[in-house]
Amino acid sequence: MTAFETDRRDGLQDEVRREGFAVVRNAVPEALCEAVTRAFEAEVKPAARFFFMRHRSGPERHRLTAGGFMKYPIMNVQDLPRRFGRFRTASLSALTHEAVRRCVGDVLGGEGRLVHTMFFDGNQETWAHRDAHYMDSERRGTMLGVWIALEDIDPGAGRFYVLRRSHETTAPGELEGEAADPNGAGYRRLMREFAEHGPLERVAPILERGDMILWSSLTVHGSLPTERPDRSRRSLTGHYLLEGDGLAAHVGGMEFRRFLTFNGTKVALRRQHGFWKRAVARHPALARIARRLLRAAARR
Repeated sequence: MTAFETDRRDGLQDEVRREGFAVVRNAVPEALCEAVTRAFEAEVKPAARFFFMRHRSGPERHRLTAGGFMKYPIMNVQDLPRRFGRFRTASLSALTHEAVRRCVGDVLGGEGRLVHTMFFDGNQETWAHRDAHYMDSERRGTMLGVWIALEDIDPGAGRFYVLRRSHETTAPGELEGEAADPNGAGYRRLMREFAEHGPLERVAPILERGDMILWSSLTVHGSLPTERPDRSRRSLTGHYLLEGDGLAAHVGGMEFRRFLTFNGTKVALRRQHGFWKRAVARHPALARIARRLLRAAARR
């Protein structure tokens, strides 16, 4: 595996095209990584409010692991309200840092726009999956994922892994007659077996604070099981499209129509905004009832 530096990126695009992923060292300054984690501890972790954490879930409060870490990731930090302004600003500063933008642009072949983000505290033990089974560019396989380590990731904390060259293969969830729902138990089982016992090498790079891994939307990836529940794995994830490309959303209605510009990068504002966002954050039970009524009306 070749590890790149931000000032020595020759061949980065070729590496992603050939292997399905690439590792870049020291992409985000340590001070900025520290700013994200400190803002998280000050603003987000102690907040007894409702956050969007999973694609198919409504807003929910933090669920903590045995080690006291937030189990599920915060979805789309760009949509957080002003009370989480330090965390939102620091996270977007990392995801749109100049070095990150250059690497993303090298791989995409042009300016990228950020369409989806996540922040991880603990390890939810993400099942093996392809991003393209959830969302992708309209030009299938050209969306780019980025995972930034905000701390030195302990080997027992559940490292991020990829299946080498899996972007060139057929995955179980795409075979006729097999589980098609990427959130379903059948899909998870098939993809787990493929990752653990299939023909492809599973690679879990050592990632230290500021390092990042980039991968194709067709590359199968996930997180290893937690062996050290007393260790966090604080990190940021971003998904980027080439400017001008549309989003092909498959799960969760992840359309977007509005953007903000941050550090020269267009960042999509997702569907949880404005009045609806405030309403569901304050009254999640009422929001769930409203969604059920809307679904029932649509079936009539």
